[in-house]
Amino acid sequence: MTPKYKVTRARSEEKKKEQFERILEIGKELFTKKGIGGFSMRNLAQKLDMTKNNLYNYVESKRELWIAIRNKFYKQFKEENIEIIKRYNNEPRIKLFMKICEHFFEFAERDFDVFILMHAFTSAPKSNKLGKFEKKYREYRLLDGTARIIQEMIDRGEIKETDPGKAALFLYAVLFGAMYIDMNRRTEIPILENIQMSIKNISSKDFQNYVLEMIEKVLKNNLL
Repeated sequence: MTPKYKVTRARSEEKKKEQFERILEIGKELFTKKGIGGFSMRNLAQKLDMTKNNLYNYVESKRELWIAIRNKFYKQFKEENIEIIKRYNNEPRIKLFMKICEHFFEFAERDFDVFILMHAFTSAPKSNKLGKFEKKYREYRLLDGTARIIQEMIDRGEIKETDPGKAALFLYAVLFGAMYIDMNRRTEIPILENIQMSIKNISSKDFQNYVLEMIEKVLKNNLL
């Protein structure tokens, strides 16, 4: 028979994990709505119906929270990419690369707030203390993986590119720019007025498919 204290401890740990996930989710929402400058741990604690002291038992600062949120979703994004690589490992590298490009759009579509946080243009919140999440943080360097796949395409003679690093940056710029522009087109008051024109009849899916088709065409026709 399992001792009662072990069951209680397991439940307690599970509740802590659930609460931590709530903190990350609400924190993500507040960061995207209020920005780094407008975000406060006090406001987050109120949203979670927690005291600030209790909140600090999970995350020590808004910098720590910002790192923890981005860490969670970068890890998820990387793990999903690894699954794609496993699934298409025996396919031509171009096909594998296109599946990873598709995943980039799909991941952003799931939650654009996450996309914005992951590709933040602003610096992380400042803190005088090095917290536990920052101590453990290691850069994901996702473009290194992209460059490796491009190198494999080169080695297999699928493309004639000679610099996989530059190619990875260029293709990332195309994907990121396309996603940012597409999301902007959907806003009620667009940030980039000059991209609106009269093209609202082009659906997001059609636009994304077009971008993917053009990337594939560039790769297959050695236009990089």
